[in-house]
Amino acid sequence: MKKFALAALAVGCVLALSTAWLAVPGSSQAAPKLYRVEARTTTFGGSSYILGFGMCDLLNKHSEWVRGSVLESSGTPENIKLVGMSPGKRSRTFFTCSAEMFDKAKKGEAPFNQDADKFKDLMIMAYQQSLAVCLVTLDPNIKTLADLKGKRVATWPKGTTKFDMTQKLIGGAGKEVLDSIKWQFTAYAGYNDMILGKTDAALAFCPERGNGVYTTVPKLKELLSKRKVYFVTATPAMRKASGKLYGDVYGATATLKKGVLGDGLPRQNVLCFNIVLGWAVYPDMPADVVYEILKVTTAHAKDLVTYHAAAKGWGPNNFGAYPAPQKDWHPGAVKFYNENKIPFGLKYFEKLYPSE
Repeated sequence: MKKFALAALAVGCVLALSTAWLAVPGSSQAAPKLYRVEARTTTFGGSSYILGFGMCDLLNKHSEWVRGSVLESSGTPENIKLVGMSPGKRSRTFFTCSAEMFDKAKKGEAPFNQDADKFKDLMIMAYQQSLAVCLVTLDPNIKTLADLKGKRVATWPKGTTKFDMTQKLIGGAGKEVLDSIKWQFTAYAGYNDMILGKTDAALAFCPERGNGVYTTVPKLKELLSKRKVYFVTATPAMRKASGKLYGDVYGATATLKKGVLGDGLPRQNVLCFNIVLGWAVYPDMPADVVYEILKVTTAHAKDLVTYHAAAKGWGPNNFGAYPAPQKDWHPGAVKFYNENKIPFGLKYFEKLYPSE
C-alpha cells in the first residue's frame, strides 16, 4: 500500500511539474528570435546617417525582435556593391540608395557592369528623402537652362554622380547647349568663383522638408547671405527631354515654388532635377523583417523627426514616392503598404512630383 501511495505521489509531482512548465509564459509560444539588421547610409553626420541611426534606435526601443545598428559609407554605389556581393549582408542590410544608381544597377550599367547579376535583383523598401537639384547664378539674364549656352558652369569632377546630374539636367536643353558648356570642376568652390567672376553658374541642392517645403544646404545658404542669387529653371519640355534621353529617373522633377526659400527667393517657380533617396534592400532580407521595420518606424514617425528635420518627409504620403515600378518593391514592403492602403510606385511618384 505504501509503495502504491509513493508511486501515486511521484506521478502527481511529475504531472504538476509538467503543468507548471507548460504554463511558463512564452515556452509553448516562444517570442521570435532576435534578428539583427544594419542600416548602411552615407558619411558620418549626414542626414542619411542620422535618419538611419534614428530608425535603428526606434527598432531597438520598440520592436520585440528586430535590432538595428547604423554604418557609414561613401554613398549609394558602395552600398549597392558591398551589400550585393556579401550573402550575409544581403539578408540583413537596408541602405541609402539614389534613384539614378538604382536604375543603373537594375540595368547592369556602369559602375555595376562587373558582376552585374549580383545587383540586378535590388529592391526598394521605402522612400527616404528628396533634394531639388538646379543651377544658381548671380547673372539676372540667365533665366532658363537654354541661357547657359556658352557659359562657364561649376560642378563636381567627371565620374562623380554630381557631374552626371549636372550634365543630364542641362542635356534637357538640347545638345547644342550641352556641348557649348565650359565646365569647371570646383565643387562648392564654384560659389566663391561666381562672386569673383570666374564662373557663370554653379550646381545647387535644396533638401525637401515635407511635401513642397525646401531648405538650402549650408554652402548655398552662405552664398545667399552674401549676394542676390538667381535660380535657373528648366522648362517642362526640358525635364521631359532629360527623361527621354537618359531614362525616367533623370526626368524626375522637383518644383521650388515662388517664395519657398524666403521672400523673393526664388523669383519664379523653378523646375529642378529631383534626386530621390530611398531605403533599398535585396530580396534575401525576409519579408517579415522588412514589414517589421516599416511597422515600427511608421508607428513612431513623429519621434523620427527628433533625430533629423529630413524626417518631416517620412510618412504615409511619401513612403511610396520613389520612381521605381511596383514590381521592384520588396514583398514585405508591398504587404505593409497594401494592408495600410499606402500608395507606392512610379505612377504614384509622378503624381506627387509632376514635371510641369
